[in-house]
Amino acid sequence: MSHLASPGRRVVAALALTAAAAALSGCGGAGSSPATGAAPNADRAAAAKGVSSDVNQDQCGQQTRTVKHDLGTTTITGSPTKVVTLEYSFVDALVAVGLSPVGVADDDQPERIIAALRDKVGPYKSVGLRATPNIQVITALKPDLIVADSGRHKAIYAQLSKIAPTIAFPSLNGNYQQVLDSEMSTAIAVNKCDEMKTRLEEHDKTMAGLKAQAPAGESRKALFVRASEKGFTGFPPKAYTPGVLSAIGIGSSLPDESGDASVSLTLETLVVNKPDVMFIAPNDGPTLRDQWTKSPLWKELPAVKNNATFDVDPNEWSRSRGLIASEVVAKEAVKLLYGK
Repeated sequence: MSHLASPGRRVVAALALTAAAAALSGCGGAGSSPATGAAPNADRAAAAKGVSSDVNQDQCGQQTRTVKHDLGTTTITGSPTKVVTLEYSFVDALVAVGLSPVGVADDDQPERIIAALRDKVGPYKSVGLRATPNIQVITALKPDLIVADSGRHKAIYAQLSKIAPTIAFPSLNGNYQQVLDSEMSTAIAVNKCDEMKTRLEEHDKTMAGLKAQAPAGESRKALFVRASEKGFTGFPPKAYTPGVLSAIGIGSSLPDESGDASVSLTLETLVVNKPDVMFIAPNDGPTLRDQWTKSPLWKELPAVKNNATFDVDPNEWSRSRGLIASEVVAKEAVKLLYGK
């Protein structure tokens, strides 16, 4: 890892980068082999375009496919149509290839499915909270595939695998590249490889077009934050949303020295960090930001001085995490920054 020369940046690394609470937020035979797998926020070198080279693509188009994932390997025969998804990004993956889930862990809040996805999802059964999905409801749906989060659902992976073939990828703490990779693997699992390749090509073109809208010499550094009543949580370069922003040429103001998926920030460390732009996804109700805006320190932030703080939708910018969601984020960022 590179070490920043600036003493101020080292202060940020030392003081600000403490782990934040994760709460800020027709198929035949199948066997699943549990394995330790990578950590949900494990580093994966981002591909310049498309998915990583090791993402199950040798299984494309085969009648029986062995899908490698974070918690092992799962063998799937035929083309699953009754799929339960336990994170929003996996809903996105199905929609991208023309399928709809029969069950979704939607936190019993269907409105959290972003507008860009909502009309394409179709009717489904809620299987409860993403953190603790209802096993009985999932069982009653008789799915032929379950797509789970490799961090959140590791403890219940064996249970899920008894219900249906289960694949697991990082979503909650996954970075942008991992999201792209999980979309490809999910498409392979449902035997829709070619459809996903086409969709990923469209995605690449969309992101390249948005990147081209940045003015020459754009060098501002942005900070993406989730704001709650008691916390102001930043996301380092390896996290999902900063990865999306990086794909369109907007760098992160946080140092790239932490393996954490998110970091807890104080007003003082924000002053040291000096973000040029802040995208803030606030929870409902009062947030810590409301207190900080009364402080002279807040007014010293370059983003505040230059009127470059933007409130954004946490469902679109944080919870959803998928091809469609990342395009929504990228388009909004370009519009907010450049008026395009």
